Formats: sequence, C-alpha cells, structure tokens
Amino acid sequence: MKTTLKHTKNPLVGWDISATATAEKDEKMARAQIFVNDFSEYDETFDEPLSSWQQQLRQQGDYPEDNKVKLIVTDVDGKDTVAEDAWGS
Repeated sequence: MKTTLKHTKNPLVGWDISATATAEKDEKMARAQIFVNDFSEYDETFDEPLSSWQQQLRQQGDYPEDNKVKLIVTDVDGKDTVAEDAWGS
C-alpha cells in the first residue's frame, strides 16, 4: 500500500490535512482512519473494497506546540499500513 499524508497551513483557521492511499497489485482497501493529535477525525469502512482513496480534512485547528496526524489504511486481509506526519505550530 502506498500512502501520502501532508499538512498545509491555512492562514485564517489552522491546518488542512490531505491523505491518499493507493493499493498495490492484488490489494484492496477495506478501511481508512485519520487521527489528529490522537483524536479520531475520520473513520470509514468501505462497502466495496477500494484500490485508491483520498480525503481532505479542512481547518483542523491551530494547536500550540507540536501537532501530529496518523493515517491507518487496512486492507481486506486485515493488514494495516500506517503513515504519520508531525509539525510544530
């Protein structure tokens, strides 16, 4: 599974977060989860397994100190692929 996870500063209201995943040959995605600073912000189980997926979370706040985001993509066999991103305010 190939994943990307990145943040972009929105000058008015905080951070936008973009996440994508692309399945390798013979893989399919069953679930995707995004956690921002250890809080669940997105959790979806797909009715039909996917070969590609993307999600953007807008305006995720501007927290003092360090920030982190974690993406967990689960394939149909139950194997997790994890991506993480972190930044200071």
